[in-house]
Amino acid sequence: METPSVGILAVVFNLMQLVCASPTEYAVEHKFSPESQFSSRGTLKCFPSTKLQCSMYDDTNLLKSFESLTGEGFYYLRVCSEDKKCVQTFIKQCLLLENNYQEVLEINTLPNQEIMSVSLLTPVPTCNGTLAKSLSKRSVSVKTRIEIVDPLTPPEPETSLYVKKVEEEKKKKLKGEGEDNRSFFAKYWMYIVPVLLLVMLNSQGEQGGE
Repeated sequence: METPSVGILAVVFNLMQLVCASPTEYAVEHKFSPESQFSSRGTLKCFPSTKLQCSMYDDTNLLKSFESLTGEGFYYLRVCSEDKKCVQTFIKQCLLLENNYQEVLEINTLPNQEIMSVSLLTPVPTCNGTLAKSLSKRSVSVKTRIEIVDPLTPPEPETSLYVKKVEEEKKKKLKGEGEDNRSFFAKYWMYIVPVLLLVMLNSQGEQGGE
């Protein structure tokens, strides 16, 4: 009976953390050609926790602005912090159209949960030739799924492992560890015993011959 109570308390505690924590807001901007200027698309709000949690809040005119998609060229998106540090990505326009405006915003984070980079993906990763149909019957909503990619701890280089091994061996030598302090007989008994047996057998043979 105690285990469910502990689980409920943990859930409540996590929810309180999310409610009480102040989110970090990022401006989300987009454009439809390399020559045009970026314009507002919405806001990205990220809540610090054991794992970063983000939500996208699109501008009310987003669907209207998506009418600028022609299927030719690329669609550009960037995410900017309050101090104007931006990370940018782009995707083929035909992918957004043929996937009915379904997209995945992949966010790569640093260990301190700052955004390092973003990628815009679609459920179907290649254009399949239904662009004309998609242009004639556009989706009535933009569906964005957000995926957070945690930072990976880089593997230690082999040189550092070798240095650690050498240092450990040095410490063992200083402490007297690793040295063989056994007696001479204890070290070489497997050689001494056969020789003694041969000597004894030979001596017995000589005595028997007399």
